[in-house]
Amino acid sequence: MDAMSPNIFVLLPLILVVLVINYFVAREFYKAASAKGWNQIKYFWLSFLLGPSGYLLVIALPDRGGQHMSALVSRDLPEL
Repeated sequence: MDAMSPNIFVLLPLILVVLVINYFVAREFYKAASAKGWNQIKYFWLSFLLGPSGYLLVIALPDRGGQHMSALVSRDLPEL
């Protein structure tokens, strides 16, 4: 038996856990991009495949000023 083979039983579950966590984080960043008005699935894949670099790209997206966001802003602002 090879000395490296027991490491596979540790490494594979670890990789699986990292991928699952990355999936959930990328899904949240996709929801954030959708809230900003960027509804394309590519923002999920950017976050998933690029990791922290993709997170920064989604964070840097400008707000398109959709109806959902304008309703939130107008509700919070006082009447002038």
